[in-house]
Amino acid sequence: MKFFKNVMRIVATLAVTIVAARGIALADTTVSEFFVGQMPTQMYVQHWKDSTTDGKPSTPVIMIHGGAHSGICWTSTPDGRPGWASNFEKAGRDVYVVDWPGVGRSGFWPGSVNIGPKESIDAIIKLLEKTGPGVLVGHSIGGSLALKVAEARPDLVKGLVILSVGAVELPLPDARSFPAGQIVVFPKEPALQLFASSSSFPRDYADDYYNSFQPISPRFANAVSTLNDDLKLNRKLLSAWSHIPVLFLAADEDRVALPERTAVTAQVIHAKQIMLGKDWGLQGHGHMSMIEIGSEQIAARVLQWMSSAVQD
Repeated sequence: MKFFKNVMRIVATLAVTIVAARGIALADTTVSEFFVGQMPTQMYVQHWKDSTTDGKPSTPVIMIHGGAHSGICWTSTPDGRPGWASNFEKAGRDVYVVDWPGVGRSGFWPGSVNIGPKESIDAIIKLLEKTGPGVLVGHSIGGSLALKVAEARPDLVKGLVILSVGAVELPLPDARSFPAGQIVVFPKEPALQLFASSSSFPRDYADDYYNSFQPISPRFANAVSTLNDDLKLNRKLLSAWSHIPVLFLAADEDRVALPERTAVTAQVIHAKQIMLGKDWGLQGHGHMSMIEIGSEQIAARVLQWMSSAVQD
């Protein structure tokens, strides 16, 4: 019990410290915070709303982080630039950034070690019931969660932006099983080799980036390793949400979500996989493209797609 209390204090302090250190610019922006759901599976939500808007309703955008991360990866970059939340908000979008239940600002409780994808999917659905139908922007495992939300409640999803999705539709060779009851933590050197090795990663700030890492539950880790079906799509339900527009992106230098594996997920949902480098001419990006140098150009292309593909 003492161990879990100490972990919770460290995670909460870390989240506040990193946001303060990166100095998010809030001029002309209203940022509010709230939770959806009930303890111990409540989900933290940060709402970015442009205070200069003319009052016209905008389709809400829900940004869902990936494994071992938190919503901080949407709000700022390791080298201090504004993140996608700010980019989208400045473009007139109503943005909601979440921390999965049991992660970051959502709080880590003794029972959090047993939380899996279902709790995050349920919490995102609760958020959409509050905001109204929206566009889900999901990175890595967050992309897998976004797809499962669309599968469960297509009436609440107006569009999907899937970035370097967790490739759970293809079995992972030599997958390691993580025992129940033990949190999973990425060691520093392997983490940086996988997540921070692309040509565009701001490597001078790699230590700051690693300090933002979060533990992940074994159930989530096993889902990513394709050892359970928590994130796999139900083929029988695909037709029920096939009308939802999908922007499916992959990064040419991604060492975590390999493009040849994510392409299988794209095929399952009948989406075209777009390579940031090969197709969009945005070279040098890896798994964390939304915080890498040049992330603003990717955000601009995503916003352009949303303007044409998603009706407010």
